[in-house]
Amino acid sequence: MRVGGSGLNGPVPFRRALIPAALAAACVAPALSAGAVTPVPTSGAAAGKTTAIVPGISYKVVKRSGPQVLHIVTFRANALTRLAPAQASGSLTRRATLTDGMTSRLAQGATAGINADYFDLATGTPSGILSVGTRLLASPEPARSALTINAGGALAVGRLTLAGRYQRLDETAATPYPIRTFRAVNRPLPSTSSTGVVAYTPERGAPTPTGSVYEVVVSLDGGGGLAVNGKVTGTVIAQVPGGGATMADGQVVLSGKNGSGRSIQNELPNGARVEIEAAIPGIAADAWGAVGGGPMIVQGGVAVPDAGEGFASSQLTGRTTRTAVGQLADGAILMVVSEGPQQGVRGYTAAEQGQMMASLGAVEAIGFDSGGSSLMAVGANQLIPWSGERPIADMLVAYYTGAQLSIPADNRVTPNGDGVADSITLGAQSPVAGTTTVTIARRGGGYSSTVINRTGDPAYTPVTIDPKALGMKEGPYTVTANLTPSNGSAPTSQKRILVVDGTLGSLRVTSTGAKKKRKVTASFTLSRSARVTARVTSSTGRLVATLANGKRMGKGRQSLTWNGMEGKKLAPKGSYTVTVLATGPYGQSGLRDTVAVR
Repeated sequence: MRVGGSGLNGPVPFRRALIPAALAAACVAPALSAGAVTPVPTSGAAAGKTTAIVPGISYKVVKRSGPQVLHIVTFRANALTRLAPAQASGSLTRRATLTDGMTSRLAQGATAGINADYFDLATGTPSGILSVGTRLLASPEPARSALTINAGGALAVGRLTLAGRYQRLDETAATPYPIRTFRAVNRPLPSTSSTGVVAYTPERGAPTPTGSVYEVVVSLDGGGGLAVNGKVTGTVIAQVPGGGATMADGQVVLSGKNGSGRSIQNELPNGARVEIEAAIPGIAADAWGAVGGGPMIVQGGVAVPDAGEGFASSQLTGRTTRTAVGQLADGAILMVVSEGPQQGVRGYTAAEQGQMMASLGAVEAIGFDSGGSSLMAVGANQLIPWSGERPIADMLVAYYTGAQLSIPADNRVTPNGDGVADSITLGAQSPVAGTTTVTIARRGGGYSSTVINRTGDPAYTPVTIDPKALGMKEGPYTVTANLTPSNGSAPTSQKRILVVDGTLGSLRVTSTGAKKKRKVTASFTLSRSARVTARVTSSTGRLVATLANGKRMGKGRQSLTWNGMEGKKLAPKGSYTVTVLATGPYGQSGLRDTVAVR
């Protein structure tokens, strides 16, 4: 059983994730059952240290007084990185977790992600705009700010409106048919609306709403979908009185309520040609996408205390976990999730969140959904400590299309035959089609082996490394993943460090006696002389006793004993963890075992 924790180098694979060692410190380690011996990651990035996930995308944890804890992903656009919104699931009427959304996009190079817009709990529909590239999936909420990601990663925060139009095309008609409007995309009209038209697309993922409506299904020329600020044409192929239409890819439904429905019925019979336009001023033709959210919290480098966007007071003034995105003056993008009371810290109000983002150097920033919806993932590993992960409507994803290499945060393999970390699994992610190789070479020479060599479509390729089977001696190794794309673009590579070190093994912790007759013994084996540190901690992580502190111990079976005391008092009965660290010629390795004491 391997548990999360900060490691030496390289990422942690969790559900095929690509996670650097620094991230493991931000995760909640799984609970240990009595007798479960686990390897202990013994070093890694401290809070505040920036760790590169891939070129152009990095992560760090910042601890501030309050106390406050910030999780920050920094994105810098380059030829291989892009930032784009995405549906969490494959449907606007079905939510999904951030980690599921990331998992489904790993093959595309999804590297880091956060939650985005607020959503309707009943329908799952995001509250504001969602466009991926130029394809419009949901129309904007004019009263609230939205985030537009322009080409090159330039951000724009502001309010957007939809100017939806459709018109029947008939060159034989004596006069042109009138230009009609539609008010929304993939969201029903408000119940207070007596008339109006909505456009639905297959991204809705469910039949259209039923009621006092009349609908037509339009098959678009050349397929595709609704394009932001683009005109599409198609042919009416079906009439659907009362609603409930279904759509295939490349189709759009125009749904009219009451009088608007009668106009659709009269003007758009089967076979009619129609032109549809979804104009949204303020979004460039080459934008990478747009996503709703709000409120605007930083403008011109100054925190916005109240953007007046119609949010409930409870959404703005409560100190809670919050998500934000901002851009620095040099163009770098910050994706920031701040922890809250449920993670054991103070949390931020929306106004304080703006001050925090401005203090980080943001010149523009926008808030997103907060509370239990505030999430951050690297690969498919969710980093914000929650007892459960809330499904969300949409997300913001940083993609990297170069070679990605995964190695556990505990990047130390200990082939000593004790059944713990005798082998290790690493993997290569190739987000584009091509040839992927992974090689392992001992630092200083003397060993080199290719463990992955595949050509094909984008894929994640895992491989288990057994040092004994591969003839790998103890010491540090460089693991290199190379990706040569089949489209002729430049090759990419990523390197991580792997350490083979059998110094420490076979930890066994036993407890005998009760109360003042307690005796907890930690036995372990050293393959060579090493300096040993051993500590006892409570189930909450409190240091209870230090059994050794850098003590030089010789080769062979060794043991250390705890008398059950915490200072001058008898420690209460319960579960305790003994951690043993051994420092030898290849660094520090560790094991831990949890035992119940009476």
